[in-house]
Amino acid sequence: MPGWFQRPKLEASFTATHAISDEFARTIEVVGDLALRNDGSDAELGDVEMMVIAGFRRIPLEVPTEWRTLRLENGAARTGSVRWLLTLDAPLRAEGGELYVSMRDQKRKKWEWRLPFVFERR
Repeated sequence: MPGWFQRPKLEASFTATHAISDEFARTIEVVGDLALRNDGSDAELGDVEMMVIAGFRRIPLEVPTEWRTLRLENGAARTGSVRWLLTLDAPLRAEGGELYVSMRDQKRKKWEWRLPFVFERR
């Protein structure tokens, strides 16, 4: 049977190696490893959005160039390091955060993940 009705099955994970929230300097720095795995049919991914969710704050992030468009075959995985250093308008006092990642596949299905991590506060 052809793969017309098969769908991608995507899983994402994020391991923060360095996540610092400096309240007085009003900066945050998030460094870690982002992984995306496909256990379904081949997927062409685009329309990628990333942001940090901390408490009630939503902080948009610049999507790294290598993550803007992806092609993942069945059983393939994509891993890479990501790093953001941002200066905020107001201090961030949250102890934990989530990396929100969303993208659309070739069938226009939207995939969303909220990947938690913990801030080191200074």
